[in-house]
Amino acid sequence: MATAPIPDNSVTTSVIVDGAVTSIKLDPETNGYVNVRSYGATGNGTKDDTVSIQNAINAGNAKRKVVIFPPGVYKVSSGRMRNPSSLEWWCLRIPTGTSLSFESGSKLLLASNPPSDTRVLVILNASNITITGALEIDGSASTVKSNVNDQLHGLFISSSQNISIESVYSHDCYGDNIFIGGTEEIPSVNVQIGYARCETAGRKNFVIHFVDQLHVNRAVLNNSRGGAPSFTGANSLDLEPDEFKGTRSFYQRFDSLTTTGFGNDLSAGLTDEIARLWTLDIGSLDMRVAGSVSPALLSYGLTMKVSHLSIRSTDHKASYGLQTIYSQLIDIASAKFDGIGGPAIYAAFNAAGGKPRLHIGSLGVYGSGSTLASGVRIDGGDLYVGTMDVQDLVGSTLFLFATQSDTMVTVDNMIVRNSGTNQVVLVSSYGSSKPFLHLNNVAVFDTRSVKVKRILEFETLVAMQGTSLGTMYNPYALTEWFSTYGNFKRAVRLVGGTLLPAVFIVEDSPEGTITAPIGSLAMRTDGVAKATFYVKESGNGANGWVAK
Repeated sequence: MATAPIPDNSVTTSVIVDGAVTSIKLDPETNGYVNVRSYGATGNGTKDDTVSIQNAINAGNAKRKVVIFPPGVYKVSSGRMRNPSSLEWWCLRIPTGTSLSFESGSKLLLASNPPSDTRVLVILNASNITITGALEIDGSASTVKSNVNDQLHGLFISSSQNISIESVYSHDCYGDNIFIGGTEEIPSVNVQIGYARCETAGRKNFVIHFVDQLHVNRAVLNNSRGGAPSFTGANSLDLEPDEFKGTRSFYQRFDSLTTTGFGNDLSAGLTDEIARLWTLDIGSLDMRVAGSVSPALLSYGLTMKVSHLSIRSTDHKASYGLQTIYSQLIDIASAKFDGIGGPAIYAAFNAAGGKPRLHIGSLGVYGSGSTLASGVRIDGGDLYVGTMDVQDLVGSTLFLFATQSDTMVTVDNMIVRNSGTNQVVLVSSYGSSKPFLHLNNVAVFDTRSVKVKRILEFETLVAMQGTSLGTMYNPYALTEWFSTYGNFKRAVRLVGGTLLPAVFIVEDSPEGTITAPIGSLAMRTDGVAKATFYVKESGNGANGWVAK
């Protein structure tokens, strides 16, 4: 059978071969589809298709039909560009109940030199919207003049509910590639994205604002060439609700998240109350950072759950791997830090908010050639680590500095390989603040020609008295304990409590030195016959020790 031309007013002027007719390619009124080409959109990348596309979207919405975008480059512009008298700042706005379908090879291209506050695709105060296919947004950042602001976004969702997006690739936006939020009173709710890919944003690749029940299956964010106006790099993921008051809870979930660039910045507030109300849940977070001395991951004022975390500083410039200040609740099943140019983790109490609390099942820290790499520094926070494995660090594996009295750190298993210059573990305190450090099992291996000087070092008496130690494996006969200033007798608690009898290792006699309950035991490292083993037989303070 011979082929025939497509009738007038159809989607295309090409010829369809035998058996190739599909309902999607037919007339816009056929089988539930509206085609943007039928409303005047050309998709040639030159003509401004904004009005034609918006008319098609409005028609599809009114008729409850899917609006399709055949392959092509659809140039769009904001209302103020098309009509200076208009105050509209969006290019395309999607009303409630709309369904869009982007065919492979279709793209929305923002017109050159857009004005401030331009958004390409906007879902505002709308609900029940479905976008299928491969949505691509090009923000034309290289054409933006320097006198505009950084609010030129690609996909912009605000105060909207029940949004489903199969795939979105947003890139080269002078502001954010993707922004999802609203207000605390009217947030976005139930936003589902199958695959999100973002590259080169002048501000941030992906911004989480006031949105609850956000679920992203897979996100790949690369902002190594972002950051307006110079575009030399910027952060990728940004969680930034404005002045969150804590009137309701918020939850976001990424099944898999990969970021490249300067790092990520996540903060919802300062206090425990705020941190408990905002949860960011990530299955796998893989970060590659370079080009900045800022922390790779800065997070505070929220609850962050991560199953698998990996942070690598490829140029060793990141000052911290994970920095958390103020109140923060962090639960990580397994974490790996590689090549950080400073502490892998830095957690600090701040009087303006509260203290961070970290629970890490398995923690690996590797220097990988960084001349400044160290392990974990805790300044007034709480930390639990199941197994800590470190290798090739220049600085300490663990530095606990008590800036408030209820600081508690527990490491069940610490395995250290060729790490540290002066010490493996350093414990200190400020004023009357008392740290509580428990190391259950410690193994230190050092095959370097110049080995670490000692395993445990105490800067203050209070710091030492708050430390308890389980077993220590020291096959290279390193100095096991040391007091920085030598102005107090050394004594380490092995087991026991404040009210129940305890067991100590002590330098010199425990009499007048160790405060412990009756029934406690002390073993002198420098003892002689009948003055090596002591029992606390009387008294409530440091007296009452009897040599046996």
